[in-house]
Amino acid sequence: MDEQRPDLGAELSGLKDFQRRTVEHVHARLWDPKDPASRFLVADEVGLGKTLVARGVIAKTIDDLWDTVPRIDIVYICSNTQIARQNLPKLRVGTSESMAHADRLTMLATELRNISGRKLNFVSFTPGTSFQVGTSGGRAPERVLLYWLLREAWGGEVSANAWLKFFRGGSGLDRFTDLVRWFDRGDITEDLAVKYAAQVAGAIGPGGQPLAGELRETVGEFKFHRSDWEPPTALSKRRNRLIGRLRQLLARTAVEALQPDLVIMDEFQRFKDLMHGQDEGAELAHALFDHGKAKLLLLSATPYKMYTLPDEPEGDDHYKDFVDTIGFLAGTSKAADIEAAMSSMRSSLFAGEVDAAKEAKHVAEAALRRVMVRTERLASTPDRDGMISELAFDGVVLQPDDVRDYRRLARTSKVVSGFDPMEFWRSAPYVLELMEQYQLKKKLEAHPGADAELIAAVREAGNLLSWNDLLSYQKIDPANAKMRGLVKDVLDRGAWRLVWLPPAMPYYTLAGAYDDPQLRTFTKRLVFSAWTVVPKAISTVLSYEAERRLMETSNIAAAKSYTVRAKPLLNFARSDGRLTGMQVLGMLYPCVTLAEIGDPLVVAREMELALPLERDLLVGVVSKRVRAALDELPAGPASGATDDRWYWAAGMLLDNQRDDLGETDVDSFNYGLYETDADTESRFDDHASSAKVFRPEELGRRPADLVELLTRQAIAGFGICALRSLSRLVGGPTMMRDRDVRDAASCMAWSLRGLFNGPEVMTNVRAQSINEESYWREVLNHCLDGGLQPVVDEYLHTLTTTFGAASTSVDEMLRSVIEDFDRALSLRTSVNDFSELTISHDEFALVNHKGLRSHLAVRFGRGVAEDSTAQREGLVRAAFNSPFWPFVLASTSVGQEGLDFHHYSHAVVHWNLPRNPVDLEQREGRVHRYKGHAVRKNVAAAYGSRREVVDADNPWDAAFDLASNDRPDGESEIFPFWVFPDPDGAHIERYVPALPLSGETHRIKRLMRTVGAYRLVIGQPRQEDLLKYLGEQAGELLDELKIDLSPGAD
Repeated sequence: MDEQRPDLGAELSGLKDFQRRTVEHVHARLWDPKDPASRFLVADEVGLGKTLVARGVIAKTIDDLWDTVPRIDIVYICSNTQIARQNLPKLRVGTSESMAHADRLTMLATELRNISGRKLNFVSFTPGTSFQVGTSGGRAPERVLLYWLLREAWGGEVSANAWLKFFRGGSGLDRFTDLVRWFDRGDITEDLAVKYAAQVAGAIGPGGQPLAGELRETVGEFKFHRSDWEPPTALSKRRNRLIGRLRQLLARTAVEALQPDLVIMDEFQRFKDLMHGQDEGAELAHALFDHGKAKLLLLSATPYKMYTLPDEPEGDDHYKDFVDTIGFLAGTSKAADIEAAMSSMRSSLFAGEVDAAKEAKHVAEAALRRVMVRTERLASTPDRDGMISELAFDGVVLQPDDVRDYRRLARTSKVVSGFDPMEFWRSAPYVLELMEQYQLKKKLEAHPGADAELIAAVREAGNLLSWNDLLSYQKIDPANAKMRGLVKDVLDRGAWRLVWLPPAMPYYTLAGAYDDPQLRTFTKRLVFSAWTVVPKAISTVLSYEAERRLMETSNIAAAKSYTVRAKPLLNFARSDGRLTGMQVLGMLYPCVTLAEIGDPLVVAREMELALPLERDLLVGVVSKRVRAALDELPAGPASGATDDRWYWAAGMLLDNQRDDLGETDVDSFNYGLYETDADTESRFDDHASSAKVFRPEELGRRPADLVELLTRQAIAGFGICALRSLSRLVGGPTMMRDRDVRDAASCMAWSLRGLFNGPEVMTNVRAQSINEESYWREVLNHCLDGGLQPVVDEYLHTLTTTFGAASTSVDEMLRSVIEDFDRALSLRTSVNDFSELTISHDEFALVNHKGLRSHLAVRFGRGVAEDSTAQREGLVRAAFNSPFWPFVLASTSVGQEGLDFHHYSHAVVHWNLPRNPVDLEQREGRVHRYKGHAVRKNVAAAYGSRREVVDADNPWDAAFDLASNDRPDGESEIFPFWVFPDPDGAHIERYVPALPLSGETHRIKRLMRTVGAYRLVIGQPRQEDLLKYLGEQAGELLDELKIDLSPGAD
């Protein structure tokens, strides 16, 4: 157990001042020698870094306990694996070996041997699959573990074939037997086996008899049957209940084996049933966070319903929710004191006694701050708007056919269900074609097709989706006022012409679509809806129209048919005995010499010029330097045929003549994280080997445009841009010579190759090419036009915000960056079904079609992807948090999940309004977070042209350092990292695409009146009544009477 003690100072160094204050306050309360809190809540506003606060508390806890306990166990519990994947890197303190993530508590048993042998352990799991074990048979690995635990307890009895048949559940017997054979029995500690055997021996089974007896009796019924025998339903259910009981006991044994010192529950409002419930799950949870002297740290921006309107389904439950939460934190007695103070404040306000209300408020604050704190960002701007700006959503126009669509939808609905479809119609186009799992759709599918009323209803005029129209890229109507507005907002401004968003800090003047004034300020759209049909409609309609516009401008043959997809062009193949992808290999190669020559920041620094440089000037300077570098190579013959090998060989030759690079062979790098290639006929190894063995003296005459091509490569080539970007993260220009950095750059270059092999990107690049050239040349031109270097620099800067402050080595950072970069570029096009409404021979039918693609816009949540993997949502989030497609993300489920979507989005579209102002802020908090897109734009606009930025190894670090130095007196470090206002710059954009004169226009006004003011009545019953009573005074009294729970405010 010889482990190094984490450096507390280094671990806390990455925290901002307000986060550090919270950490100190929380730690002081949890470990107060006289009156410690056993439970504490950090309720910071969404997006302010509660995870990093938790990390600071972890670091201080470890430091306090290091010399006093033999083992330190930290437990992190979150609602799903997406949040775990996002937050675990931020939470790590110490070495990576101290972390164990089990997706369910039962499987933690296999980690106990490692845990018992370490000084520091960090364990994470999700409650849904851990505490709520239920009565199911679980997953095969769990059943394998149960098999071996029982075999350890009961010996050879369990080796009988009947036990394998019993435990196989839904798995094939041969497959399950293999899993049993491959299991490492060393993962089961002797202590675990003994304790689990005791649990089973004393347990009662689901039938009310001793578990051991019920188990043996049921297993006996699996004897004398063939291996492919399936048990009757009743027996299968009895087996699953027994396995469920065994899983419950295993979960309890695992909890008891843990010795948690600190338990962290993230987004804990999702687990209220565990807080107050009486079932097995609640018992397990309490056994964990009530263990010994364990401390419980709760994280949630919305730990209770802070505000509800009278007409909400929850009614006045928010008050009970508040009281229950405070009771859980502080205990019944202290909670009653807080409730009395809040009641006194309310009655004083109704009586007009402001001073008495203030006094009661201070009493409540002091008591609450002993068990919870909350920091908010809104106070960081003079007008308290936190950079939020409400913008008009132009283009929301109702067309005559939209009304006809409603008539058809309403008539159809009346025939099959009697349901009023008004909300569907207001929210989505092509409702009947696109909806899934709704009762209306199910009843339509089941309705007799010959029904004359149904046929008459479907024949109503209006818009219909036709598969034949889609196949030939016919224009389809948005068919919905809100959709029409989104099409205008995103597509009519030309976003479909972009492969990536323009950089916030361009190093030189860009060209083509990237220089379009409407696109330079564009940000991704995060759309929230109340109906599941909406994300599907948005993703398919927007993506189809984007693709149609691309194909309309394309000369690619595949553009003529929707079902024909363009084949990748940046390939490694052999044709007529010739390797055809050598130029592509040259684009991937991380050439140090060209990276040094073509760095726009170096050019600006040496010429003492501000950013952005004039593009022609940059190209001219780099061109001269490339020519000078080529003069150091053998000139080749002055006559004879032009030798195209110069294009890819020159960079390698320039590196080979240096003595400061070590191994420079082109085949010495990985070029990608995985050995697989989308092109199964890839001859990459042949290309790399050919490049390694070719003889420079055999090169023919140089091409006339060699300098021009190498200049583009030096400024915007795949491997070269990746190499410079990585060096800026890990130490500066000299790190470009590091072998590991160059290898990581080759992997990023491989990912970029995959991007430009995508059908939509290929069509885009070719459509915007002025001259018809080889595709690899067109790609280089596009990368130069779009500023690939500043794009990748900015993206990598956002990726590093997920790292811990002190515990990330260069190797770990490189690995994490290239993995995240590859994930963002690995999102495959999603394929959606739709149902075409048809009438043939006087009979109605729904004809299902599969193949409606979504790419520029995607939905977050349910969907069928071509790769059909469970990881799709993670890939969707990674891609949306990158500068690349998708540009629109539509969801019904993101708002409360604690996920980040801010890296390249500062626009939220409230397709359907939320019920209350708290939900509104939760939605907008998804894009208003640390170093978000709006903040970066404003910081770059203010400091991007400064000399310090050009001179720095990392321009983004320098820009934020300058902004920090200009922080106004008295401001926290929320400025400039979360809030950096610029009246003429970027804002958090709020869009509400409401139809004119609709009820939504009145609802949004009502909602806006309560935003901010609701803080005055948090923790009060009948909040709306109190706000109405205070009227205009509410805004005036807000600063004086809102409950302030910021640490250090007392």
